[in-house]
Amino acid sequence: MRGYVVLKSNWTQLIDSPLVVALIGFAHEPRSVGSRPTHGNAERPFFIVTNVRISYRPRMTPRVPWNPFEVMQLLLAWIFALMLGQLAFNLLLPPKIEGQQTVKDGNQTLTVEFLDSTRYTHSEHNGTYQFQGEAPTLNRHALTLSPEEGPEISVTFPGTLRDRIGLLATNIVFVQFSALGLIAFLLRYHKISWSAAFGRINDRPLTLGLPILFGIGFVVPALGLHLVSQQLIIALGGQPTSQEAVEMVARASAPPELALQALSVVVMAPICEELLFRGVIYPSLRDLGHRRLAIAASSLLFAAIHGSLALILPLTVLAVILVWLYEKTGSIVAPVLMHSAFNAVNFAMIKLLPQIAQ
Repeated sequence: MRGYVVLKSNWTQLIDSPLVVALIGFAHEPRSVGSRPTHGNAERPFFIVTNVRISYRPRMTPRVPWNPFEVMQLLLAWIFALMLGQLAFNLLLPPKIEGQQTVKDGNQTLTVEFLDSTRYTHSEHNGTYQFQGEAPTLNRHALTLSPEEGPEISVTFPGTLRDRIGLLATNIVFVQFSALGLIAFLLRYHKISWSAAFGRINDRPLTLGLPILFGIGFVVPALGLHLVSQQLIIALGGQPTSQEAVEMVARASAPPELALQALSVVVMAPICEELLFRGVIYPSLRDLGHRRLAIAASSLLFAAIHGSLALILPLTVLAVILVWLYEKTGSIVAPVLMHSAFNAVNFAMIKLLPQIAQ
């Protein structure tokens, strides 16, 4: 196992950087964020973004014993776990809908009573229904109504509480915990401890306090830059799409669903994503002598997995900032706390101030 350099840092070094100077100037310069787009389906902002020049000091993060080939194997195993989770979800919780539900037929809202596995009633027509798609990957949010008289009607609905909780539990187990398990296996294989792989906390105010302030303080710049991304997509003839995680948080209402959402978004996602992208992928490329390639590749991959074109640019910039914070403090705890703080603020905004979050 190779050792790593512990470079004592202090508040003056961190604050006296182009990143913080630019952010302080941004925060004190009055500017209008503007109204949200009126074209297409405007996306609720959720992730921290900024666009400032990053300055790197001498590396403080540990060197790692694994190589890019081993990282690729880990990612393939993770993808297999995701597919296994999707298969398990569809087999263990087949699509089911019952009782009174509100569905949408285009811009028209219908209140439909689902009686059993095949029949429904409505004030204007009765008939049978079925989920769209083919087993085992049926679309749980799209139905085809077949009235006794008249043409078929294609409708959508937000899904049942049973399915939403099941999907959240599947995500936590097969996506987030599986990532932690694979990283733990990697460390065990190389006989290296978590602190040796991802750094120790050497300066508590710098590592524990400042990242939380960064996460909270980046909310306003995030709103503005995310809006810019949406406008660019519209100008190029595209249409911004909503991030699925944001829509799931917005729909959540039952206490069990809210609790699982908070666990996934505020706790598990920051831990897993920072360990994987900043802790495993980035240093494996950096230690080959390709720092810029390491930053670019890990950041673009991080942005791409979030599944929204409008998030590619802001999340890529976010990833670069999180790398800078990791290098600056020498501990993976710092980017985890910044990521978690930002997610927590946005989670609260979506639930408590939906008019702003929208």
